[in-house]
Amino acid sequence: MDDSQSTIYPTPKAAWTTVVILSLTYMFSMMDRQILVLLIEPIKSDLQISDTEVSLLTGFAFAIVYTFMGIPMGRAADLWVRKYVIIIGVTIWSVLTMVSGFTKTFGQLFAARMGVGFGEAALTPTAYALIPDLFPPNKLARAMSIFVLGGTAIGGGMSLLLGGVVIGQVEGLGSITLPLIGELRPWQLVLVVVGFLSLLMVIPLGLMKEPARHNSAAQTDTQVNLTFKQVLQYLWDHKAFYGYFILGATLANLFAYGSAAWIPSYFIRLHEWDASSTGMTLGMLYIVPALIGGLSGGWLSDYFYNKGYAGAPLYLMLGVMLLSIPCMVLFVYLPSLTLNLIFLFLLYLLISFFFVLYPTVIQMATPNRMRAQISAIHLLVGNLAGIGFGPTVIALVTDYGFQDEMAVGHSIVIVGVLAYGIGALALLKALKPFTNEVVALNSGVQQ
Repeated sequence: MDDSQSTIYPTPKAAWTTVVILSLTYMFSMMDRQILVLLIEPIKSDLQISDTEVSLLTGFAFAIVYTFMGIPMGRAADLWVRKYVIIIGVTIWSVLTMVSGFTKTFGQLFAARMGVGFGEAALTPTAYALIPDLFPPNKLARAMSIFVLGGTAIGGGMSLLLGGVVIGQVEGLGSITLPLIGELRPWQLVLVVVGFLSLLMVIPLGLMKEPARHNSAAQTDTQVNLTFKQVLQYLWDHKAFYGYFILGATLANLFAYGSAAWIPSYFIRLHEWDASSTGMTLGMLYIVPALIGGLSGGWLSDYFYNKGYAGAPLYLMLGVMLLSIPCMVLFVYLPSLTLNLIFLFLLYLLISFFFVLYPTVIQMATPNRMRAQISAIHLLVGNLAGIGFGPTVIALVTDYGFQDEMAVGHSIVIVGVLAYGIGALALLKALKPFTNEVVALNSGVQQ
């Protein structure tokens, strides 16, 4: 079938069913990706490693493969059946998460985390490119927000909540010994369980229908099967938008992933919470504001877009970025635990609002047959910095700046204020060219 000829979107039921399946898949990918942040202290103890080495496991080991493999995965998604790309990725990352639970050394766990990154590289750029073929532009932000919420709200929260529950259940057992494998610690059992759960997602993904591709009004026949060199040339020709936007989103990623890695340890170290209660408390605290922020972000973006504001999602992202700066400061420095949690709640809300909109911005400004590849390039830069170096930057400030692991809160604030301040300036520069791109693509004017 020549899917480029289709001009009919799927029924709302079919479209939303696909989004829910993709969102649940994203949830499990985030659980597998982030579960290690709750297991930092037992991993440090068992493997005898430092904060900086832990940050390499939670960040760099995953990100170095995840970010670079996103480009060939994105190209495969632009040229092949997208759900098959996702299914292959899910299988790989789920199996490697389970393998992580059987590792015994820093090197083995590092290699397994690289494998998780390889598999997860298939999901995000592919889903970003697939969702715009399910909904017209005036409904895209809400649909994209539901997908992203699966990772940011449900996945991020469940990685903490489920991890806390499982740790609470198995820590009383102590170590267990399996034939041929040997001793397994509680943190290793957590990795085996979450890897197996994510592997089950291949069933609904296999039943999901692949949507037809829809070309934008400004996309010509010559843009259907572009070479990767032509995609890079398109990025360069439109660098006034992509350059500043990718910079701003990358700095936001740096803080978001860095703080996600170290906020649990902040409460464990400074407030003497145990790992189980930390996971359950932060998981429950995260899910509600993430849902509120994510759903309101998509709804407000569509509302203002329908009112004629073509640049609505990027304006909203800029405003949220500026509001986040005082929240991160007050979260750490107010002298009351209750107030700390209130401002952490608000910070989670604003971060979720921001991150449901940034994939929408990329899709709105990019022609169909290069969406997955440009999304992958954006994810390469943003996630290499965010996942790869966000945890490490905060750890380096703690280990070498303050030389005191109890100063992790100060490190979170320093990195956050600098990243969000500079990032907001970059998004401000991207506003006008983004609006021009959206108007051109939806009016049939080729830029």
